[in-house]
Amino acid sequence: MSDDLVNKIRKENHLLRIYAAFQNNHEVIGMANKLIAYIQSVYKSLEPDHFDGHLIIYATIDDSIIPDRKAAIDLFDQNLLINNKSDTIIIQYFKRNNLPLLWQNVNAEGIIKSTNAIVYYYHNHGECFYANNVKIEIDNYFDCASIFALQYHYLTEALLKYKEEKIRYSSCSRFKECWFDDKQIYFKQQPEEKMQISLKDYLGSSLRGVDVVREYNLGASKPVDVRVYWKEANRAALIEVKWLGQSKNQQGGLSTAYSNSRGNDGLDQLKVYLDLEKQDTPTCITKGYLVIVDGRRRGVAENPTVINGTDGMHYKNQEITFAPDKKHYETMVGFEKPIRMFAEPICTG
Repeated sequence: MSDDLVNKIRKENHLLRIYAAFQNNHEVIGMANKLIAYIQSVYKSLEPDHFDGHLIIYATIDDSIIPDRKAAIDLFDQNLLINNKSDTIIIQYFKRNNLPLLWQNVNAEGIIKSTNAIVYYYHNHGECFYANNVKIEIDNYFDCASIFALQYHYLTEALLKYKEEKIRYSSCSRFKECWFDDKQIYFKQQPEEKMQISLKDYLGSSLRGVDVVREYNLGASKPVDVRVYWKEANRAALIEVKWLGQSKNQQGGLSTAYSNSRGNDGLDQLKVYLDLEKQDTPTCITKGYLVIVDGRRRGVAENPTVINGTDGMHYKNQEITFAPDKKHYETMVGFEKPIRMFAEPICTG
């Protein structure tokens, strides 16, 4: 193994770098592992993507306390961290069985510069360790705020795979049942149920440690289409599914058609669900997702049984236009940008 490769492995392994920062003190490795497990525990009550402040979680070699103890409270209930808007949150983890201590809006400079502490620092989608006053960057190769809270990253990844692997070519047998015709020009009347089942089954088989429920009732006039819940991570996702395109009834006549405005309706509907979820389960961290299954074709009338590539693929790259007052994903914490999934027809050329 070359020296360059050894250095690369060292650089990418923050545990090894923490170990090196303390002159290879063996006690530090065990302590750092416990601190990382505790960071993951904290993130069961605090979603880094929803937190705008500075988060510091630290442990000292000898369990000594760095900030003023009188300004701290015992962290006996991590629900104190849910929806916490403090500019700075500091938590001290102890090797002994003491309750962790919590400080809010206290200067953390003395902790970060300590030569007696392993310090985890998070702010604005960036995270690092300080060990013996040495800064150690944490490499994050995922599209998420922290590598210690990956639940929503895995969900987004699964939705994007579902889009490409199951919807684009109607490869999912359940989704395939949504089409009225074998060229995939028209949906059947009311295809919602099959779309929801298709997505629910896919997420249930793709994600680990989750409960996936269809038609989850929140007390609104209609249930949310799909809810994903991570028991071990205190997180949930509400997913509303909307479809665009032309449907046909059983007799072959044109039925309901949805276009751009349907996506806007979905954003308002999802906002209602997220508001209700906050009231019903205020101690659960929740995000909302709007999935738009796009089966629009240009110029379809009642009788065509074939479609050419120009008309069939006309909307493939045409994104939905959202009205400014519907863009809740720009203003509301936990409201994710909509994901459009274009389902291609089988074209004649």
